[in-house]
Amino acid sequence: MSVAIRKWGNSQGIIIPTAVLKQLGVEAGHKLDLSIENGNLVLSPKKNKRVFSESYLLKNMDSYNAHSDELALIEGMEIGE
Repeated sequence: MSVAIRKWGNSQGIIIPTAVLKQLGVEAGHKLDLSIENGNLVLSPKKNKRVFSESYLLKNMDSYNAHSDELALIEGMEIGE
């Protein structure tokens, strides 16, 4: 498949056919990563980073899996003594 680079205002771009967007599982508004590999332009769907809330992270924490006893041990010069 070939596409032409078109001028849009001060920029240039291509139109990605709907069939290609469907194969990638993306649509208008989705973000893509753009890179050059071996002289080829590569567009890949941007992977969403999962963001966890503090309440989600703390929801299942208990004394067994928190390991706070190990994090809070002061054994020497950690506090500048």
